[in-house]
Amino acid sequence: MLLSNTMQKLTMLLVLLSTSAFAQEVPPLFVRDAVGVKSYASAPRLAERLAIEPAVILGAAREVVPEEIEAITRWNAEGREPAKIGFTRRIPNGVPVRVGGESATAGRGARVSSATSVIWSGAIQVKGAHRLRLHLANVQLPANATLWVSGAGEPATGFGNELADANGELYTPSISGETAYIEVEVPSGESASFDIIDVVELVAPKTPAALDAPTCLIDSSCVPTSTLAQIASFRHAIAHLEYMKNGSSFVCSGTLLNDADESTTVPYLLTANHCFSTQTSASTLEAFFDYYTATCNGTFPAISSKPKSSGATLLATNAAPGSDFTFVRLNSMPSGRSLLGWNANTAVAAPGTTIYRLSHPFPDQFTQPAPQFFSTTTVVNPSSTCSGIPVSSFLYSTSASGGIYGGSSGGAAFTSSGQVVGQLLGTCGPTPDDGCNAANRAVDGAFSATFPFIQQYVNTTSTAACTPSATLLCLNNDRFAVKVDWKRSGGETGQGQGIKYTANSGLFWFFADDNIELIVKILTGCPLSNTYWVFAAATTNVEYTLTVTDTKNGKVKTYLNPQGVSAAAITDTNAFATCP
Repeated sequence: MLLSNTMQKLTMLLVLLSTSAFAQEVPPLFVRDAVGVKSYASAPRLAERLAIEPAVILGAAREVVPEEIEAITRWNAEGREPAKIGFTRRIPNGVPVRVGGESATAGRGARVSSATSVIWSGAIQVKGAHRLRLHLANVQLPANATLWVSGAGEPATGFGNELADANGELYTPSISGETAYIEVEVPSGESASFDIIDVVELVAPKTPAALDAPTCLIDSSCVPTSTLAQIASFRHAIAHLEYMKNGSSFVCSGTLLNDADESTTVPYLLTANHCFSTQTSASTLEAFFDYYTATCNGTFPAISSKPKSSGATLLATNAAPGSDFTFVRLNSMPSGRSLLGWNANTAVAAPGTTIYRLSHPFPDQFTQPAPQFFSTTTVVNPSSTCSGIPVSSFLYSTSASGGIYGGSSGGAAFTSSGQVVGQLLGTCGPTPDDGCNAANRAVDGAFSATFPFIQQYVNTTSTAACTPSATLLCLNNDRFAVKVDWKRSGGETGQGQGIKYTANSGLFWFFADDNIELIVKILTGCPLSNTYWVFAAATTNVEYTLTVTDTKNGKVKTYLNPQGVSAAAITDTNAFATCP
């Protein structure tokens, strides 16, 4: 029998120690079911099946742009962070794709129509490439359009509007091989358009050195339970991160984080601010899970075979001398995940405490992302600190086992019980680019300093749900608080009086209970757009402000109707990107 989230939390080895109304710590959690994962029909794979000539063929990078490969090698060899794995290659003149509509024309590829939809299928090829991502601009997609991207012979990944940023740009999920197949399907009567403007080439691997070079690295598959009792569970919380920033692709580590609300599971992920700190980068995020070797010191697995999540919403971030963190909500989370707990008490990471890490280092010997490695450090009270890195916001620790390299950035430092106490900034000391030098010190942003910025997300409980009143409606499982403030032309003000109509809808009157002025409904659009929808209609020209609050995380949306203007309908299908 599957346990509920509440029962799973009660059966964890840890229990909450705080007796205050707001927790200062929560335990880890294992979640069997996927969260926010959408189901897509199988990709048509027209261009691949019909052997359509690629719309664009670019020459091998080592022959055409060897300086780009050299720049990546130099960047990583110098120990610069975050570690870099890819670069942008421009597509001359781009590939415009216009699908659907009477005057629409498809880009170079295959186009087929049926009674129910229009499909376009094409390909971009980069000779000798190991992995690729396509960059789309001017993206205009109806909510019910589907795109797929795939490499030759590998499963296609379906996606939609959820990966587009506010500027109408979209980076497709990565594919393996030198040919990226992309397809879009639009229902009949709808239209979609985008331009494929460039391609991101993710560097090809060379045969990695043995796993003992650098000699300090410890394959996480070699760690016994006598060293870390719950390692088999904790490793399912760790993600290898790939994302775009300023035209280059970078790697870091991230960790799924549990919250105090026993009624829901939200795919929160913690990493470092110096990894990325904008919504633009968060929209391009790929989080790969279970990327570890099958056996101790085994062969590096193919990253394309691992479960992943694409895209995220940036919730909070702060740079040094703050605790150098970035906190996002992933668009989805694969099944079989662990969410590490957290502890915001400063005493939990006192000097002498052993802290553990599972991360994806990227030493210069590797030109492919590394699977999970394990390390431990011991917290110290430093006699001196790194420039601009105060002990008030950071933890300093010395090496006990394993090593730390660029791709480890953002990885969680946690206790043996699976509670996060920090996230990795990097190392400082005599040779900070040498992740095996025990004379260096690891530096983590302290979770106690991060906590005030993210507690509105991880410290909410079901007791924070909406409480209805005469002027406040609680809709959609009492999650959203809805109120209306009105103002007459003469300056008189007041609040709308609410009438709950259904679980998702309600009415407001301003001046008399037999004169309804406004109807509001809030719908769960998560399966389609990963958002909650706000719809409203009014029969008034009185000035009013409709305020909707997501009580789970405090997010607020307001809608204003000016004085003397007949109210327009509100159809906001992007109101709250706060699923689930």
